[in-house]
Amino acid sequence: MLSLTELISRNIDQDVNYFKRARIYFDQEKYPQALSDINEAIEEQENNGEYFLLRGKINLETGEPDKALEDAERAEALQQNSPELYILLADILQSKGRFRESVKYLNQAMKMAPHEGSAYYVKGMIEARQGDSLASLASLKYAISVNPRLLRAYLQSIIINRKLQNFDQALAINNQAIKRFPNMAELYFERGQIFNVLAKPDTAFMFYQKAVSVNPRYADALFQMASIELKQRFFYKALVSLQQLQKVSPDYQDINNMFGFCYEKVGNYPKAREHYTISLTMNEADRAAHNGLWRIRLRENSPSSYIDEMDEADYKMLDTSRVKINMIQPRKTINMQVDSSRKAKIQ
Repeated sequence: MLSLTELISRNIDQDVNYFKRARIYFDQEKYPQALSDINEAIEEQENNGEYFLLRGKINLETGEPDKALEDAERAEALQQNSPELYILLADILQSKGRFRESVKYLNQAMKMAPHEGSAYYVKGMIEARQGDSLASLASLKYAISVNPRLLRAYLQSIIINRKLQNFDQALAINNQAIKRFPNMAELYFERGQIFNVLAKPDTAFMFYQKAVSVNPRYADALFQMASIELKQRFFYKALVSLQQLQKVSPDYQDINNMFGFCYEKVGNYPKAREHYTISLTMNEADRAAHNGLWRIRLRENSPSSYIDEMDEADYKMLDTSRVKINMIQPRKTINMQVDSSRKAKIQ
């Protein structure tokens, strides 16, 4: 890194050295720095398909699939012909639900690199999205075995096992992943999700809190923390979590109803009414907001007739541990070529 930085500062082969440094940043999962460097490389040299391929991979990792697809197609137009490119295209297309096109690129990649872990990750994602969870888990397991640095394969294996209620397996994979990636907030969040489904809110809260300590802008973890605090009737603590969430993601789903519920429970009816009203301006049919305003009117007009159990029943909508998990049902079947060069059969 020091050598490349020195060469860049001396204006020596800038596009090549920016590209090399971007690739190192990418491998270190420092995506903003990688994107900055690859943009510099492309500005210096606009006709190198390898540069667009790397930028496509960065854009996919940072949640920009449309930009990633544009870069991948540009790399293909610039005569890039590598399993890395075809895997990238297959990954982007499966995330968009374009399975037939994805499988075409994936089969081509697996002919060229039959033991590439990323290809099996994509294969596993296609199988999962088509409803074949067991085949998906087998593919993801193989992907991890040949590329133990494939974080997304761990995450998807954990999620699928959790949804199948294979909690022991989900926790085992999560432990394995945390040992390898101790600073990935997503892994602590998924561990919290497992314990939330197991109705162990205190343990779940601890891991959501750990996820936020690693990534203070982790909106989903902040939301889950607030949900647990609401369920346990720690309303002032829930307000603190919600205020943090509001700074990170002011438009987060249900945030105004949760604020309204907290303020309602601590007796601050003007603030509660304000947040319920915001929810109704966004969705006139928001039942939770209507119910909240009704409870406030009931409390203000007839305090003695107010029944505390009413808001408890209404609050169940915010308890995410009660959400029923339905597995994805297959819409259609796509024949995927079998890698005959592999001797070991994936169980």
